[in-house]
Formats: sequence, structure tokens, C-alpha cells
Amino acid sequence: MVKLHPSTLVGILATTCLVACAGAKVGIDPGAGGSQGGGGGNSAAGGTFAVDFDAASAPPPPNTPKKDGSADHVAFGVDDAGNDICLSILSYGQVGTCGGQNCPSDAFQNFMNTYSKNANNGTTSFMTMVKTRTTLTDDFLSHYNVIVLQALEDNEYTGLWSFTPAEVDSLSRWVTDKGGALITMTGYGSQSTEVTPLNQLLAFSGISYNTDDIYGNCLDNLCYCRSNSVPFSEWQTGCPDCGDLTRGLVGAPNKQVGVFHGRSISCTGADCEIFAKDSAGVVLGVAKVVGNGHVVAWADEWVTYTSQWGLVDSQYDNATTYAQCVPVSPKKAYGVPQFWYNIFSWSSPTMQWCFTITVPPTADPGQTIIY
Repeated sequence: MVKLHPSTLVGILATTCLVACAGAKVGIDPGAGGSQGGGGGNSAAGGTFAVDFDAASAPPPPNTPKKDGSADHVAFGVDDAGNDICLSILSYGQVGTCGGQNCPSDAFQNFMNTYSKNANNGTTSFMTMVKTRTTLTDDFLSHYNVIVLQALEDNEYTGLWSFTPAEVDSLSRWVTDKGGALITMTGYGSQSTEVTPLNQLLAFSGISYNTDDIYGNCLDNLCYCRSNSVPFSEWQTGCPDCGDLTRGLVGAPNKQVGVFHGRSISCTGADCEIFAKDSAGVVLGVAKVVGNGHVVAWADEWVTYTSQWGLVDSQYDNATTYAQCVPVSPKKAYGVPQFWYNIFSWSSPTMQWCFTITVPPTADPGQTIIY
């Protein structure tokens, strides 16, 4: 099981990286533009941790073949110790603030840090959280090969961010020319205008969020068993990459994920891949290849909350007290770890040589990731 590097408090780190990455330069990023929330539950406020990816000062990276013996993949970069970097992930924007029980504001990062690892020795991955408005430039974006856009606002009530045409162009180039992986979510607050900055940044992709309010009502009176989320499991199988995007979620019965007050998605173009749509035609998940890059849009943020991962015991998993909850709880019915592996895997095809998501030995057997 992977733990945070003690000197960075950020990152999805391989077990071997706890020693191998000690040479990376870590500190407050002076060019990040203002006060930024640090990654991890104990990070100091007032600055995000950044990793110096200066390959020029590092020795050549090791020649680390895939475990199956096929040709090497090109790493994103190397750290100062010369270790290959697999994924450099930016979480940009405010994280969700409530997910029922076990809902710390950095739950997504905490779980990715705890249950993610690299498959090969000598490879590293990092997640950096930037929670304040920071200018999107070519240089700033060049430090990452995956960007997760969260709530682009000062808080859930006010302070929507707005981006200049130059910033939109920089993000577009980062995806279409540089092959970046862009992942977006919404549904963080009650104001429908929260989709405005997302749609501004997504305009180049032909994907946009609507201002509706979806999945706000529980249909089976058992949503309290799931920390109030409404289960979704209508995965689509007709798009070219649906098999990859819904791997391990389609079955008998389908694995679910929780949604609560999200916003539906629209997509233009024949290359839109709708992998999640309910029987009423509401689209919850869209993927699209845009130039050299990949874009995935999801209709809600509840897939980031601790309570939804099904990897920790809940009071509602007690069969004596809550027998009605056990078969429908996230521990039994949800597949959030699989959902996130699929999203990362599809949007960053080169990561498959170095990145996995594990579950603890105490997890329900149904939570095992299918690769």
C-alpha cells in the first residue's frame, strides 16, 4: 500500500519511490500565482507543493521495460534522481466539501495516494492540488500530463473564475498538440452557473455541461446506506471505447457509482463517446479524442468522496443493525476504484505500463480492479 512521501505530502507514489524520489526538489512553487492549498490532509496552507521536473540536471533515466517484456514506453519525464515519471497530475480548482460520512475535502487525493501505485520499479507519479485561481500558461501546464478540473470558483457560493482567450488557447494546445489528458467534473454546489468556467475551458472540445440538476431524489429510500448518493449503473456499450471506459463495471448486476445533484453533459460531433447515459436520455459520461489528447467529462463530483469508494467500513455495513443496507452499500454495490482506473487508463494510454489501483486485503472481493 502506498503512502505519501514524507517530504512532499503530495503525489501518487510508488512504494519504491519513498527512497528513490528523495532527490526531487520540492517546495512552494513561486510561479503558481497566489496562495494555493497544498495537497494532502496535513499540508500547510499558503502554497501548493510542486516538484521540479528539471531533467537537464538529472542523469539519464533508467531503461525500464514493461513487465510483459514488450518495448518501453516513453516516460513523461524524469525526477532529479533520474527516475521515470509516469503521471504528473494537476487537480485544479476547489475540491468537493461534503460526501456524507467520511467526506474530507481532499478525499479524492487521499484515496488515490493510498490505493494507487506504480507497476514497475523506478517509476513515479505525483498529484499536485492547486485550489486558487492560477493563470493557465503553456509553461504552467507543461509540468503535467493529466489535469483534473474541479470547482473553478473561490467557493461554492461565490467567486466564479473566468479565463482569458490566451488561457483557453493554452489548455487547448496542451490537449490537442501535447497529448494531455483532461478530466472534468461538476455538481459541487447549488449554483448552476458553476458550469460557466468549465464550459469556457472545454469549448475547444465540443463538450459542455448543462445547467440542469440531475439525480437529486432517491428512488429506493435506501440512499442513506450510500451516504445519500443516488446509484447510477446504466453504462453504455455501443461506443468504440466503451469497453475500456466501462471495464469491470458492466456485468450482472452492473457496478454502480454514486451521483447527487449533478449536471448533464452535451457533446457535438460524431467522435463523441457516450459511456454513461440513463434510460431517460440523460448523459452522465462522455469521452472524446481531441487531436493528440483525450477529454473525459463526468456529470458529478461524488466519485471523489471517501464514502463512495467502498474501501472503508461504514456503520451501514453492519448486517445486524442495517441488514437492508449491506447489499446496496458502496462496499458491495459500487465500483468507484474501477471507475477511476478506467478513466485514467483511457485518457492516458501510456500510463498502463506503470500505474495500477489496488484495494486493501479487507476490501470486498468485488472491489478488485479488472485491468
